[in-house]
Amino acid sequence: MVHRRLGMMKPRIQFFLIVGAIILVLGVALYTFLQRDQSPAQVYPATIQRDCAPWDGAAFTVRIPWQADTVIDISIWQSPDINFPKTFSFPDATGQVGNAILIYAAGVPEPLSGTASFSRVDQSIAVTGRFDMRDEAGNQFKGIFNAEWDNQMMLCG
Repeated sequence: MVHRRLGMMKPRIQFFLIVGAIILVLGVALYTFLQRDQSPAQVYPATIQRDCAPWDGAAFTVRIPWQADTVIDISIWQSPDINFPKTFSFPDATGQVGNAILIYAAGVPEPLSGTASFSRVDQSIAVTGRFDMRDEAGNQFKGIFNAEWDNQMMLCG
């Protein structure tokens, strides 16, 4: 009886070893596949400055020069003191977060939708972040920005 019980464990152990090996191979394949699609994002120099929200509250705006004399303008309608990573989505349902627009050298600015993420916002250091936006035609605007503070005085109210 003991001999029969040991004989039954071997196929069970082999089964679990095979299942474990398959899971490991699939995990490595998935990881490799996901890493393959991630190309390094371009880093764009930008400026950041204090600004005023539509209700005259504190705000800040990041301006990212794009191509062909266009600028991505991301306005966040809150104080420029963010100590932890934070992501903002545009447009937002409340109308209280901010906006993102594409400004052309000539013509009407165009609204953008998507996200802007900030690692930290502090007026004593350059601000880094990521943006992933689309215009109404579906064109994508994506990258990393490194924004230096423009010390222009802003008076709200």
